[in-house]
Amino acid sequence: MSFGVLAVALLSGFTALGIRAPSPPPEPRSTTITGVVFDSLEMRGLPDAMVQISGTGGQSFTQSVTTDGAGRFTFSDVPVGTFLLGFFHPKLDSLALTSPTLRVDVRTDQPVQARLAVPSPGTIVRALCGPKAIADSTGLLLGYVRGADNSMPRANGTVSVQWVEVIIEKNSIRRDVPKLEATTSSSGLFAMCGIPLGAPIMLQAGLASDSSGSFEVSLPPAGLLHRDVYIAPVARTKVAASDSAPVVDLLRGTGRLRGRVVGVNGRPVASARATVWGTGLEAVTDSDGQFSLGALPPGTHTLEVRAVGFSPARQPVDIVQGAPGAAEIELTNLGITLDTVRVVAQRVFSSRREADMEQRLRKSLGHVVGAAEIEKWQPQVMTDLLRRIPGVQILPGKRSGEDVYMRGGQAILGSGMCRPDIRVDGSLVVNDENFPINNIVSMDQIRALEVYAHATLVPVEYQTLTGCGVIVIWTGPRKK
Repeated sequence: MSFGVLAVALLSGFTALGIRAPSPPPEPRSTTITGVVFDSLEMRGLPDAMVQISGTGGQSFTQSVTTDGAGRFTFSDVPVGTFLLGFFHPKLDSLALTSPTLRVDVRTDQPVQARLAVPSPGTIVRALCGPKAIADSTGLLLGYVRGADNSMPRANGTVSVQWVEVIIEKNSIRRDVPKLEATTSSSGLFAMCGIPLGAPIMLQAGLASDSSGSFEVSLPPAGLLHRDVYIAPVARTKVAASDSAPVVDLLRGTGRLRGRVVGVNGRPVASARATVWGTGLEAVTDSDGQFSLGALPPGTHTLEVRAVGFSPARQPVDIVQGAPGAAEIELTNLGITLDTVRVVAQRVFSSRREADMEQRLRKSLGHVVGAAEIEKWQPQVMTDLLRRIPGVQILPGKRSGEDVYMRGGQAILGSGMCRPDIRVDGSLVVNDENFPINNIVSMDQIRALEVYAHATLVPVEYQTLTGCGVIVIWTGPRKK
């Protein structure tokens, strides 16, 4: 009797006796795990993240997949068991964060949904700066200092920030310019707490003879800004703006920057002027809004664009080796100002301040630019006003956009040029090459200017130890 016939006979016998034949072992159960990696900083899915699943308690199952453009991922044929789910991405490394993990229990063959995420800005800020950081209207500035030649992090670099702060006291309002500094770690990371939210912050980094330019950033309401800074050896060239102007040191290099300037409607802006702070170099956009600048210093610097009828715009640009920098800047239209109705009447001073300013004007001690002149000239920035005044020189700054100089006093540029004192509503503020004069007060806040272009013209109340001239900025609404 063959084996097949014998097996049939045995099964028939079991059935006749009421005995069930042994059933084959069940197939092992498995399921599918799908999910998304969410970028809490950008509020969207995180593409190109490597997601990994690994078994625990002796479970040998391990898989790795990469998220798609929307941050989605899928694991197939996952057996029953307990697993750890995590992901890796350069953004985590740049934020100095470790990979978050999620425990997943698979008990049935039903599909499982999982969600992974980059920690939220608030979580990061509170972890590094304390639970009250955002409640105090301050946040965290986080990033790496990198070399512009190879993008590698630089340890022991110095990062400095400064901003304008309005201080309201019992009987006065004054402006201060606080400054903070931080040193990068062995991995090139810097983290600065206590930075005010929404305020324009001037940032600069350096290490030995390497430096970035000064550029402006602003912390968002979420309280966290991640911004890497690129530094490079500083190379300057002596350039004379004109025959009568002193020679200044301007930044130069082998970097290139191309870009496009558009309006709020997306249309290109022709004849706009683009410059990188501290270089004195300028390019004019063509009919397509395109421009190109060469001989630029490597590193992170400020690109500024101006055009007639638009508010000036500034943004940081990274000029690194091996790739030409690219930028797109959007310009905002200036508001149209209608001509005013002129009424002849006897002048009544609204304050002692205005009366004193009028008295100084009558004595011809200096030059006063009032609200009428400001409205007539429609300057985009304060230096557009100052360049109209005799005795004032507007030159490209070493690190900033433009610097203001006068003759006399303690000369710092040769040819008797010196840096004037700056006063805002009578209070002395910082005036140095690291903080652009156009950033001290925005043009829409300036009500009037008093300019004393030589030490011999400065009133007693404004006399300084430097012996240079003085610029007094008065803020408030402009009355036509």
